[in-house]
This record gives sequence, C-alpha cells and structure tokens, in this order.
Amino acid sequence: MFFMWAGGHDELAFAERLVDGLSESGLHPAALSRVSLAFRKARQAFSGMKVGAAGVDMEMGAAEDPDHSTLGRALESIFRKIESSGKPVLLAIDEMPELLLALGKEDHGTERVSRLLHWLRALRQTHRQQVRWIFLGSIGLDSFVDERNLRKTINDLSGMTLEALSAEEADEFLRQLGESNGLPLSVAERDLIVSRVGWPLPHHLQMVFHALIDSGATQPDAAAIDAAFAHLLLPGNVSQFDTWRQRLDAQFSAKDATAAKDILRHLCQPATRGMPVIGTAWAIFSAITLTACPRPLRRMIPRYDLLPPTTPRTKTASSLFVTLWAKVLKLAR
Repeated sequence: MFFMWAGGHDELAFAERLVDGLSESGLHPAALSRVSLAFRKARQAFSGMKVGAAGVDMEMGAAEDPDHSTLGRALESIFRKIESSGKPVLLAIDEMPELLLALGKEDHGTERVSRLLHWLRALRQTHRQQVRWIFLGSIGLDSFVDERNLRKTINDLSGMTLEALSAEEADEFLRQLGESNGLPLSVAERDLIVSRVGWPLPHHLQMVFHALIDSGATQPDAAAIDAAFAHLLLPGNVSQFDTWRQRLDAQFSAKDATAAKDILRHLCQPATRGMPVIGTAWAIFSAITLTACPRPLRRMIPRYDLLPPTTPRTKTASSLFVTLWAKVLKLAR
C-alpha cells in the first residue's frame, strides 16, 4: 500500500507524485526509474510552459518507445507490471478534488478534468486484478463530479463517509490523547469537552485538546477547558478555520456560494428564548432544499461537514463548530 497527496496543478505533477509514491514502496524499481526519468525529461522540456490541452495525452518525446510515448501510456506501463507481478497493491489518493479544482482553472481545464477522470476510470477497469484504489478527501469526489455531470467517471467506486464519533468513541479518543501527551483527562473533563464541541469529529476534539496543550495547562479542569475554547474563538485564531468558507468560494459559483453562506449564517444564529436553532431550523432547511435550493447546495450543506446532521447527537447552537462558523462567516462579510 502507498499513500499520496494528489496536489499539484496539472497531469504531469500528478503522474510524478504517483511514480514517486510507488518507488518509495519498492515496486518494480527498474521500470519506475525509467518512467521517472522520462517524466523529468518532460518537465525540463516543458520548463516554463504549461502542459496544455493534451493533458494526460501529452507527448513525452519518446516516440521510439510505445510504452513512454505519452504521459498516460507511461503510467499504464507501470500498472501492467503490477498486474503481472501478482502482488496486490492498494493506492490511497488524498484530496484528488484539490488537483481537479486547480486543473479546471488551467487552459482547457474543463476538457482536461474530464479526460483525466475518464482515463483514471479506464485504468481502474483495465488493471483491477491486483490494484485497488481509495480516494480520500475533505471535499467529496462524488460531489465534485456530480456538479460537473461526470458521475459516470466514478461509477465503479463505492462511496463511504466517516461519521462523527459515538459518545464512547469520543471518550476513548480523548482518554488516549491525554495519556499519550502527558495530560490525562478525567471522565468529567472528557465529558465537558465532548459536550462543548457538540459534534465529536476527531479533528474537532484534537483541536480543543491541543489548545489545552498550547495554553500550558497542567491541570485540565473546567476553567482550563473554558480557556482553551475561548482561545480558539479569538479573532486571530478563528481565521485559521477560514478554509471552510474558502472552499465554498472555490467550488461554487459566486451566486451559489453567497446562498450557502446566507443559509449557514441563519442556521448559526445564537439560540433565542432557550430554543436551539439547530434542530427545528435544520429540519425546515432540509425540507426546503428538496425543491427550492440550487442542486449543488442541496448536496453540499449536509455532506461537507459544514454543520452536524440531524441526529440524536446534534447539540445546540452553542457548540464549538456552529460558533466557529458564525464567526468565520462574520469575518467574510
């Protein structure tokens, strides 16, 4: 198995990362060295130039070698080697939509995104005896392709969502986090953190715990936990969570991004008269989006970890994440 971050902004960068990752795994060193050398020569030849409309079909300047005549064929030659070896390989590709979003902004971006996704599907279909793929990311690949009518390019993949931790899992997560960092947390302290977070995704719990560490706390009592939350909500710290808003702007049209922010601003209002906004307002919003909201927003709000789903674990609008959203959106005005 090997893991790689898609990264980059063009098909050659993706191919280089893929080959580098396979090389680090020790697979077929001779073949990978040849392909890596071909990629380096191509990068040098295209120095200061863009890959252009050819994309994955970019000529590699090796017409005498059919296996390396194009970028796509060079990679395909590696997968043929893997298949013939009989050794199972699991490829984990992280943040593929980040690459696709960047690629879409390049010249002929729409066409190149479509071609790359179709090529990857053909690669998976052709070499599927020994090779398995996992695409990970905070931006769902399924949502990305749906917004561009490219669902058929991933119809061989099965979607999976990592839900928030259960109460028991969140408690155990914090217990182990505390013990491994020399700051053990009591049951009451762990309960307080989970309650204040409101939506126990691992990243959110880790974020609060490290705020405790950064504060220099040696006794993680209720006062120290309150101080950690207050620290996270300071204007200078809230800006580090602005990536959520930025992704709305990156993935949607200006009109749809504005609509999403307006909806989130409404849902993140402080509770009034003792009644939580999340719950009744969320249920109303869910019903409205079935017909009234633009199609991308119907999928995006519930699925991109923007707000907790309507489940028994959903907390009130005082939860950390909802409060953070309210502050981030206020900063974006």
